Amino acid sequence: MSPSAAPSSVNQGGVDALPPTVRALFGELQHAGALQGPHVCHGEAGREQRGTRVRFSLRIHERRVIGARFLAYGCPYTLAACEWIARELEAHGGALATLSAARERLGPPPAWLRRLQIPPARLGRLLIIEDALQAVLAATDAAVTHHA
Repeated sequence: MSPSAAPSSVNQGGVDALPPTVRALFGELQHAGALQGPHVCHGEAGREQRGTRVRFSLRIHERRVIGARFLAYGCPYTLAACEWIARELEAHGGALATLSAARERLGPPPAWLRRLQIPPARLGRLLIIEDALQAVLAATDAAVTHHA
């Protein structure tokens, strides 16, 4: 899985056919990649064979998210949503280091559809992203509790 892997759906409709919010995020995948080393938690979901796979990495320091990265295989909507989530996690790291706080701040996947102007037919992709997000936040909760 590479940070910029995207099926040929980008070429079918063209990047220009994407909604402006998605195009902007997809055009600047600043958080694509992985974090390694101490105080890093990972969570992933999906399968490439089914069209979407997402892995989030979070670096935690003193119960705060200080770094967020993702690896994703999927359509431009998937990568754009992952970029938006990583940006939100870093921007509001202290407030989003727990699963419940992240849910409250980011809202549910149907809200992501509206906020990012993603077509409703892509909701299934966002549910996979949500599963990966829940997995990394659960790992973060466990790590913070273990070190407390």
